[in-house]
Amino acid sequence: MRSNSTAKSWQVGRTVKAFCAACFLLVYLALRSDGAGLLKPADGGAGPEVRIRSHRVTVTINNGFSRTEVDQQFTNESDWDMEAIYSFPLPKQASVAELSLWLAGHEVVGEVLEKEQARQLYEEEVKKGNDTALSEKNDFKTFDVNVGRVPAHGTVRVRLVYYQPLEIDLNVGRYVYPLAEGGVDEERIGFWAVDDNVEAQFSFRLTLQSAFPVKDVRVPDYQNEALITKAGSAGAEEGPGEVYEVRLESAEGANLCRDIVFYYRLDDTVPARVELIPYRAGTSEPGTFMAVLTPAASLRRIAEGTDWVFVLDVSGSMGGAKIATLADGVGRVLGKMSPNDRFRIVTFNDNARDLTHGFVAASPANVRNWIGRVKRIRAGGGTALFAGITEGYRHLDADRTTGVILVTDGVCNVGPTGHAAFLNLLRKHDLRLFTFVLGNSANQPLMERLALESGGFAMNICAADDIVGRLLQAKAKVLHECMHDVRLTFDGGKVSDLTPARIGNVFAGQQIVVFGHYTDSGAIELTLNARVAGERRAWTCRAVLPETDTANPELERLWALSRIDELMQEIREKGETPERRRGVVDLGVAYSLVTDYTSMLVLREEVMEAYGIDRRNAQRVHRERTAQRARAAQPARNYRTDRGRTFNHQPAPGVGTGPVGPLFMALLVWLRRRTQKAA
Repeated sequence: MRSNSTAKSWQVGRTVKAFCAACFLLVYLALRSDGAGLLKPADGGAGPEVRIRSHRVTVTINNGFSRTEVDQQFTNESDWDMEAIYSFPLPKQASVAELSLWLAGHEVVGEVLEKEQARQLYEEEVKKGNDTALSEKNDFKTFDVNVGRVPAHGTVRVRLVYYQPLEIDLNVGRYVYPLAEGGVDEERIGFWAVDDNVEAQFSFRLTLQSAFPVKDVRVPDYQNEALITKAGSAGAEEGPGEVYEVRLESAEGANLCRDIVFYYRLDDTVPARVELIPYRAGTSEPGTFMAVLTPAASLRRIAEGTDWVFVLDVSGSMGGAKIATLADGVGRVLGKMSPNDRFRIVTFNDNARDLTHGFVAASPANVRNWIGRVKRIRAGGGTALFAGITEGYRHLDADRTTGVILVTDGVCNVGPTGHAAFLNLLRKHDLRLFTFVLGNSANQPLMERLALESGGFAMNICAADDIVGRLLQAKAKVLHECMHDVRLTFDGGKVSDLTPARIGNVFAGQQIVVFGHYTDSGAIELTLNARVAGERRAWTCRAVLPETDTANPELERLWALSRIDELMQEIREKGETPERRRGVVDLGVAYSLVTDYTSMLVLREEVMEAYGIDRRNAQRVHRERTAQRARAAQPARNYRTDRGRTFNHQPAPGVGTGPVGPLFMALLVWLRRRTQKAA
């Protein structure tokens, strides 16, 4: 906002209304029907002998992060051994941390090696006909799990695990199990077909353990299929806390083509807060922590009378039903605008076009005219994302509040494609970019980086979302002031290695999540510093770092994953160097994470010993599973550090001092009304 100033199966208010309507573009964009599954040659060169027999997913959400376990059985109906490759969309801010293969009924956990070495060893073992598995990352698009040998007329069992940090937005938590194919890798789609059928058992089980009272939970695209139960009180230290369980079960098979989205809404009384979740195995080792700050949403409203620039992707991937529904969505936008608003419509494929030739007043006649014209748009061509953003930034009026809304999957294949070119473009304009990242396997790294640079935000949307709820969250951000240039510092504890190093702007209802290391236990002071309405302000809070706390060893991986994301961002912007690559490799190997430069390899125990592969991940997995069993048997632990104390601050937007605020209360009222109407 700018104010006035995919492998071989055989080898196998009015402005508010306008913005809400803009978000509804996302409701109508149909995604590909294919999903996660086994890759097979698109020309049908070999039959479907290798299939997914069972697919069991277990998710646990506790203390600000989730653990997702995918346990599968592949079956081979042919008379010879085959290779299988299972591919699934890359979850946001996640990395494979476990890959296990069952050999003679015994689980063998994989280890992380540099990508080229892991691939070479895997292929050598496949040639020998030995049991092996390999997990690789395909850029920002997918994780691929290669199973070297599915025995003739036999089955093989494979399990993978990944972790993700979760954020609360306007007191609403969101978890996505991505399955729907994003359709962004044209070369891959052209070569491979996806067998997303599960022949027998499919199950999805999610457990939410919350230290804070939960108002409601939802699985919007599975409301008639999901069994949701409240398992009882979590017995948290403050407030009752709760445990919820969600189950989706089928003994007769399923299709892995629909995302599963889970929402949980904290109770109205849950305060703004500061949480500090630590892990330290012993006093002789450094500790790791995750700091989560939840500010109250009491930032001032931005004045109405707004210019809106819609930059819309109409490339070939948007053909068919997508472009028709896109046009319908734009029509809904225009129909919701106030006569005081103005709009521009910019589309891009091989090049960019300003359809409206500048801003158009949102008069009834103009709206009717442009609804008709937009419905005649046809999709085709490449994706000149750079040209689209460039055109969207032209002809701005310095005397009007302006918002640029980009709807895209972030793929760019025409014109400049490097991150640096986009960043240089944005730095020429004092204008926030609000990016709606459509579907799975989207170029999330680019979209989030552009949003950070411009001071806007990127919001991921999938077909299974509660679109209205996401819309409300986005509305609150766009149409309210934000905390600018937010910085979080720590005094005491010899805190170091903070990641992300740069927080940027924080919008209404957003959380701040930072990871770090510490060497000294005891009291520390957190200081949050930001500009609000042009004035620099600071808030402080005291906390304690423990000598030892072994409840959350997964924090070490989450810290490393955040740091890897920063290094990859640097590589995308400035280019790969031996030092930057080595930094990613070292972190991936040390913390056993699948990255762009590291892969996870499973070999027989004796083979790993022969190759001299350290079993560091097996040790880490044992430590994490021990902690997970302990947490499951106990109440959810409350890590709030500001209990009984408030932030010391100048007049401020309610950070750490009270209820979440009026914006969320309005959200609750709206949701209640919507639920009543639906009933």
